[in-house]
Amino acid sequence: RAVAAAGQKKLITMAQKRTRVIAVLIAFGVLHAVLDVFQPYFRGSTHRLRRSLSDGGPVVYPWARNNLRPLDVAPEPDKDAVLVWHIPKSGGHTVKSIYECMGQTLANRAGVDPRYGHQLDEEIIAFQPYPGVSRATFVNVDTTNRPGIDRAKQMGLVPSGLVDIIVTSEPKYAIENLFDGTHKGRVLALFRHPVDRLVSKFFYLREATWEKQYRPQWKRMGVLEFAKQRNTDNNYMVKKLAALRVNDAATEEDLRIAMRTIKKRFIVGLVDHMAESVHRFNIVLGIDESQKENRKCMEHFLHDSVGARKHKSKSNPKVEPGSATWNAFAKRNSLDIRLYEFVVELFSQQKEIIESYETSYAG
Repeated sequence: RAVAAAGQKKLITMAQKRTRVIAVLIAFGVLHAVLDVFQPYFRGSTHRLRRSLSDGGPVVYPWARNNLRPLDVAPEPDKDAVLVWHIPKSGGHTVKSIYECMGQTLANRAGVDPRYGHQLDEEIIAFQPYPGVSRATFVNVDTTNRPGIDRAKQMGLVPSGLVDIIVTSEPKYAIENLFDGTHKGRVLALFRHPVDRLVSKFFYLREATWEKQYRPQWKRMGVLEFAKQRNTDNNYMVKKLAALRVNDAATEEDLRIAMRTIKKRFIVGLVDHMAESVHRFNIVLGIDESQKENRKCMEHFLHDSVGARKHKSKSNPKVEPGSATWNAFAKRNSLDIRLYEFVVELFSQQKEIIESYETSYAG
């Protein structure tokens, strides 16, 4: 009986194994069939992307392709809404101050400042906080963060025609939600070398008590330690355009699409060439630089004056290329550095495009 029972148990075990094998084979067959159905799509889309990147095809991010005007179309300042991508510690505050001085209508954090009483408005309006004192004009929305962008969209910011310049550090989200096929926008962006930007950020945030990101603990460390151990803000520009989070890894493909997107849809400026950059931005915005008040604004913020010195970054210890600190930042920001070098070349190339805009206005 014991032998018979053991044999019967062995037969049951073998039957169970056969059943599991058959189930695995069936599952594999189903999976294979599904892959056969979808493989052409995946293979085709990947192939198209790789082919377009390698042969110079017009690959840009869909939000830019669909919602922004190409650079070969001349601006219409009376109709276009312009978005300024504010890259932290890259001259954005100076640019905003110049256009506030010139009386351009801006959408940024100031529009919902409780001091002005418009943060709960349900309809879009433009207002001057200090009429008779300053030409600064704002719309009553905050486009610097996603909830504010959602509110601006709901209130019809771009269709209202009230805004001249939309300031944001969320380019993809803002362009995707504020512009569309009927109301296309333009983008201006001011760039700074990524290492210089991060060094400036380090020294700024350990002193800036008024900032939400204030980091007094950074006073107890050197910039090299920050670069090696504390800094998480790496490849910021490539990640922002790819809509990646801080801890996500950006790829070579992300870099290449960022390059193509900027080349096809962005007017670029350089912190190292601030006056020329603002001049180009003025042309896109249709600002008359011969007007006395506008000239005064540019002189005040760009040249050797109290305003210019006030809006320059505080002088920080110089981090030299090739130093241990420079190399530590560069190692972790190689994609952003390559994007910046690409933008430097693009800045030279876009001179001809800007001149064509001036010609179109004259005609």
